[in-house]
Amino acid sequence: MRNAMLAGTVLLAAVLAVGLGGCGKDEAAPPARPGGAAAETQPKFVNDRCPIMTDSVIDPDNVPPTLVREFRGKKVAFCCAGCPAAWDRLSDDEKASKLAAVTRAEE
Repeated sequence: MRNAMLAGTVLLAAVLAVGLGGCGKDEAAPPARPGGAAAETQPKFVNDRCPIMTDSVIDPDNVPPTLVREFRGKKVAFCCAGCPAAWDRLSDDEKASKLAAVTRAEE
């Protein structure tokens, strides 16, 4: 019983560490779908870097739906599972500010 409680405590601590401050960089993204990216004329996402972990570059072909949010009619991509949850806690003004810092340059 004591070992089960200890294991549960360790698991809870690990989940909280990732959800509150860590970035799950080692999460595997699903493989890219062949032929999809070349056919599109518009970028999939408005950002090219994560608005939460701004040093993390977004690979638009490898972003699963769980790492996408819509904001003001635009799709926003995130680098890991902890970032969308952090985004959801921001006000609209905070989201707009963070997104402006990582928005794709107009081509």
